[in-house]
Amino acid sequence: MSSELRAALVYVLLAFALGFVLGPLRELFLAPALGRVGALLVELPLLLAACWWLAPRVMRRVPPGVGRLRAGFAALALLLFLECTLGMVLRGWDFPTWLESFWTAHGAVTLAGYWLFALIPYWRGVGARG
Repeated sequence: MSSELRAALVYVLLAFALGFVLGPLRELFLAPALGRVGALLVELPLLLAACWWLAPRVMRRVPPGVGRLRAGFAALALLLFLECTLGMVLRGWDFPTWLESFWTAHGAVTLAGYWLFALIPYWRGVGARG
């Protein structure tokens, strides 16, 4: 397994684990008061800040530049697989229903978070020596 794929796997599993803890807290405590989108807008910066901290530590053996971009997008592919699977198992969704969930305000914010998640390893590697 390449260093990029190994780093992507560790990065996504750590971020997914944090999201798995924060998600129920968001839905149980924040969403009733702020709405689903408001609650997500509180949670997402926390997740992305954790990714900002994690990325250089997890990606230290991945060369900056294209290597970290590939690792970030590999992590994104793994995250989308995990999120889709979770939607199918916990919510009883099928694949088209999961895709349709992105055509909402909540889904648009989620997609923006996914893209930022994928790009953080690259951004954190800019200026680093490989």
